[in-house]
Formats: sequence, C-alpha cells, structure tokens
Amino acid sequence: MPYGARGFPQNATMPNYSVNTLLFCLAICSCKKEEMPAYPAPVEANNQDAAGQDQSTQSDAVRWRALPDWKMEETGEFLSAAYLVPELGRLTVSKLGGDGGGLAANVNRWRGQVSMKALPKDQVQGKPIKITDSSREILFFNLNPDDAPTEAEGILAAVLSLSSETWFFKLTGPSTKLHEKGNEIFMSFLSNVRIVEMQEAATAPSQSPEIQIIAPEDWEVSQGSSMRVASFAVKGEGGATADVSVIPLPGNSGSVLDNVNRWRDQVQLPPLATADDPALGVEMDGAAGKLLVTHIVSAEPLLDGKKSAISGAILEAEGVTWFFKMTGEASLVEANREKFEMFARTASFQ
Repeated sequence: MPYGARGFPQNATMPNYSVNTLLFCLAICSCKKEEMPAYPAPVEANNQDAAGQDQSTQSDAVRWRALPDWKMEETGEFLSAAYLVPELGRLTVSKLGGDGGGLAANVNRWRGQVSMKALPKDQVQGKPIKITDSSREILFFNLNPDDAPTEAEGILAAVLSLSSETWFFKLTGPSTKLHEKGNEIFMSFLSNVRIVEMQEAATAPSQSPEIQIIAPEDWEVSQGSSMRVASFAVKGEGGATADVSVIPLPGNSGSVLDNVNRWRDQVQLPPLATADDPALGVEMDGAAGKLLVTHIVSAEPLLDGKKSAISGAILEAEGVTWFFKMTGEASLVEANREKFEMFARTASFQ
C-alpha cells in the first residue's frame, strides 16, 4: 500500500490523510480476525562480555550533550552514541545490563588497549565526579600515561553505575592531543551528563502485556536490545537506514514534555519550555487509545553531513508507557513518517 511523505502539522488537530491512508485505518478497525504479530515483553538482559555493549535507545536513563562541531557517527550494533571530536579523537557512549562485567574488568581492558598493565581488582579506583541534581557519581579514569610515545593512543574513560545498568563514556585519541586539551573537553562533556529519574531502573517490566503491531511490508525485522519488544530496519537509497524500536516502561514514565525534550536533545535541539508548544506534537487516535506523535529534525547536519531526524509516539496503555521511535537520516525518516504513524496506531493488546 503506498504511503506519502508529508510535513508535520503546526497545530494540535488531527492531520489530514490520503484516501489510501483512511482506507488503511478502516481496515485496521474492521479486520478483527486478522492475525497480528504479537511481541512479548522483553526479559532482563544477560550480562555480556566487556566488549558487548547493549544497544538500547540512547539516553533512556542518561542524558548528555555533544558540542555543535562534533560529528555524529553511525553507532552500529553495540554503541548508544559515537562522535568524531575534531582534532582530538572519537568519543563513544555505551551501556551494559547489571554491572557490565565488573568495573575492574572494563578498566583493565582499556588499560590493555593502551599498553598499560592490568591492576588488581582492589586497586582499580577512579576519580568521582558528582552528577548535577543527583546523588550518583561518575568514576573518571585517565588512561593516558605521561610517558606514552608520541604516536601512541590514549584513553579517557568514565563509568556510571545505576541500579540495573552501567554506562561507559570513552574518549580515544592520540596521546599528545589528549594531553593538550582532552581532559578539559572530556570533563566538560561529563559535566553535562544527567540521570533521568523516570527510568533509573531502565529495565522493562516482565509483566508487560503482549503488544500486537502491524508493520509496513518493506520494514525488515532487526535484532533489538533487551529493552525492545520490537525492532525494525528501514532501508533507503544509497545504503541509508533508519532504526525503529518499541519499548515499554512501567507506569507513567515521565511527562510527555520530558520525553519529547529527551528526543530533542538527541538531535541537539533546545528543549521546549511548555507542554502547549505546537512543536510538542499532535494527539492521534490508535487501536489502543490516544497517542502523542512528534516529528523532530536536527537544525544542523549530524549524520555524515546530513540532518538527523526522530519520529516518536507515546502511548499509555495497560499500565505501561509505550515508546515508538524511528531515528535516522532526515530524508529517510521524512519519507516514512506516515508509515510510522500508522504503525504506532495499530498497536493493540491481548
């Protein structure tokens, strides 16, 4: 069934749809006997080895801010975010369930990458950095020896342990450049890390009901993370891809404004001040109730010289807040906006 791309409405009214789209909606409502794919709630993530970071959605429990001149890179399977820091190196953000394999194991793995000897477990100690508006601390590790050869690489790393997951921040680059300005830039980055209280546990509830969703035929099922109940890859021209995820969180997982601002932060847009801002999104009717749908495009190129975009939908149903999210190159996300809306609106529960 053909879908057309369209601009995002600037008011809170129901958007106009094409005849094909309206027929699709009617089909959803009338075909009660149609078999819909059912996606069970996710199970708790198994601990992976230190190199196997969990690719859950960026900033689910933690927020950070990249500088405007940093170039966002493709994250691949194991990273939550990756940036090329001009004239310095590469900064990555990743996370693992539980203790992530243990603090000492991860720090010693990094030490091995820069030819430093492993330390006994009781000697692995980082410099604590207080997180603003939180009782938590980030542990900072400087793995850039003063006597490192000129051509050697160094690592600045930090570890944030939460109740059910561990976050890793790592800046890798030439040792000499890290000595010159690495500490200042990395510390500045860490100073902007925030914890989202709504999701410190960051583990989807095992008692979440099964969700049934109809995905467009040209979306391919992909391998998601432990938090996702459904995951799809959307392919475009020239090898472009967009990622679609469905994630349930227990209860009322923060306000709509908080969650939309979280997504805006991921494409480096300033937060909205009030929930009545038209840019927040529009309310739409779905099979399981009303959803808030929003479309966000970065102001600056973030992905290989192209703008990044997020289409998101929030549904509160069955005692769970369900987050639907499509992220990728702006033109591809734009072309799949209407499909995404219809996808989220088909969600129902047994």
